[in-house]
Amino acid sequence: MDKEAVFCLEKLCEDVRKEIARCGYESGRGHISSALSSVEILVSLYFGGFVDIDKVIHNCLDRDRVILSKGHAGLALYSVLIKAGVMEHSMLEGFASREGKLSTHPVLDEVHGIEMSSGSLGQGIGFACGTALAEKMQKSGYHTYVIVGDGELQEGSNWESMLFASQMKLNKLTVIVDQNGLQISGKVDDINAVKPLKEKFDAFGFYTIEVDGHNVKALTEALEEPSEYKPKAIIANTVKGKGISFIENRNGWHGKGLTLQQYQQFLEEVKQNHG
Repeated sequence: MDKEAVFCLEKLCEDVRKEIARCGYESGRGHISSALSSVEILVSLYFGGFVDIDKVIHNCLDRDRVILSKGHAGLALYSVLIKAGVMEHSMLEGFASREGKLSTHPVLDEVHGIEMSSGSLGQGIGFACGTALAEKMQKSGYHTYVIVGDGELQEGSNWESMLFASQMKLNKLTVIVDQNGLQISGKVDDINAVKPLKEKFDAFGFYTIEVDGHNVKALTEALEEPSEYKPKAIIANTVKGKGISFIENRNGWHGKGLTLQQYQQFLEEVKQNHG
């Protein structure tokens, strides 16, 4: 990927972060810290050439699937789908309210591009195995990507699904772990550590790559890597709250929005960093 392409993806990431912060301020909700750690992952998928956006817009049966298992990052998915032209910006009006059309967690059929209702953690990889197996049986040609959190991997259903994916040689399945090290009640390592993830995915029969989850060049290169007859896992090392200095790597932001002062501070930081 050349420098110009990297710059374009990084600019998209900045725009998505602004949208997440704006919604977090206007709604007072939205799990913004969880959304912010997933931005580069989603932008790389949709704008790095891995998802046929036109097929998503038209809800084609052979569309690529992006499954957001860590549904509390829904605001990041919505913002990227808007940038991709899959959904209208007006859909965010009244976000997370009775009057709005979109909730904090994605709900199936709210809009094209939402492949499953998520938020109950531990379900996404199993669902993704189903879509990947359907592709293999039908030879439809699409790829299934599923984004999970590292805290979510404490759920045993994930590991059962990984065994199945390996057994069935689902080589058009890619699991992306948003490894930001935090969950609602503290540090993942303190509560129920899941590391070392790369070695565990390798042992479960995956072709596994570990990258900086905020480096779009590293992410796109990892997504491009062929996995032959194995499912693929990308361990993306991220920062919860990435892009907002007073939120980064801090707990206590689950379900909280931004005050006007905090939103203004964020915008000032963006201006100073990119002035």
